[in-house]
Amino acid sequence: MTIGLVLLTVVAILIFFGLSDKFFKNLGVASWIGFILALALIVGAVIPDIVTGGFVMNIGGFIIPIVGMIVLAAFIGWNWELARMFFALLSVAAVAVATRMLILPNTGGMILAASLIVGFVGGTVAYIIGGTRLSTLASVMGGIVLGDLIVNLIYVYGIGGYVFSMGTRGVFDSIIIACVFGILLLEAVVTARRAVSNKRVANTATHTESGEDVDNDFDDYFDDTVL
Repeated sequence: MTIGLVLLTVVAILIFFGLSDKFFKNLGVASWIGFILALALIVGAVIPDIVTGGFVMNIGGFIIPIVGMIVLAAFIGWNWELARMFFALLSVAAVAVATRMLILPNTGGMILAASLIVGFVGGTVAYIIGGTRLSTLASVMGGIVLGDLIVNLIYVYGIGGYVFSMGTRGVFDSIIIACVFGILLLEAVVTARRAVSNKRVANTATHTESGEDVDNDFDDYFDDTVL
């Protein structure tokens, strides 16, 4: 959970000091909403786990991500982007299930490894399928939580010997890493495409100006010859 808290604290500081206003403007969400969501995740993560019988729940790794997904989905609206978000969510869930079934969270090292893999691969999948900032964030939050639910069902009722624990075993770290990495990847691709587009425009303008200079020189020469 340490990795997720560090990353989320940095994000919260950037939002608080207005250094991410441009990002939230592109996102279509007010920066104060992003700050509240980040703060809620931090508070939820540091609150002690809720333990009831054979059930354990971490608020920052379960409840807050679900609320965040619903809020972001509401901003997306009822359109094709929402459908892409849904498919991205299922894909991220598949990544989470596959990873956590192959790497059983029995030790701290295994939990960390699973968190990193789900974070980086899940963030990449969310961006590729979701395609937008809102879809990427929403599909990561909902997908990793759904994957955690499926894994718990398999562990508890299939394998046996496990406690039903939602939002624990590195889930919080996976969500934050996936959100940050997915958005960084998206921004990198957008920046690269913008640079290529600007270069093409500049080259086109240069070629056009060169052609005009040649035509003007030819006209001047022709006029001087006739005169």
